[in-house]
Amino acid sequence: MEQMQFALLGRLDAPSVVPPHLINQCKTYRDAVRLCWNLRRVRNMTQRRLAEEAGLYAPHVTCYLHDSDRQRDLPGSAVRAFEWVCGNTAISQWHTVGAKLTVVEEMTLLRAAA
Repeated sequence: MEQMQFALLGRLDAPSVVPPHLINQCKTYRDAVRLCWNLRRVRNMTQRRLAEEAGLYAPHVTCYLHDSDRQRDLPGSAVRAFEWVCGNTAISQWHTVGAKLTVVEEMTLLRAAA
């Protein structure tokens, strides 16, 4: 299992898996990002600390976690670092669930067309 070193946090294990019933409650990408943050391993971590550890621009982190859909989204290139710092894989799991549904729907449509 991979481990990551943080200066003040000590040793952390690789991100853990989020229960599927929580992932299924996420309707949007932003919901998955917010779930990942809400389930963070270090409960007293600030958004500024998240930005420092994940290599994100601090003022944008607030936008990533805000309720409004008109805010900017967490870039795809930052998902891995975001998940490592938070300690769970909620965002990746949400993407996986969405991809499987799309593939199933596509297969259903192809079978119906044949």
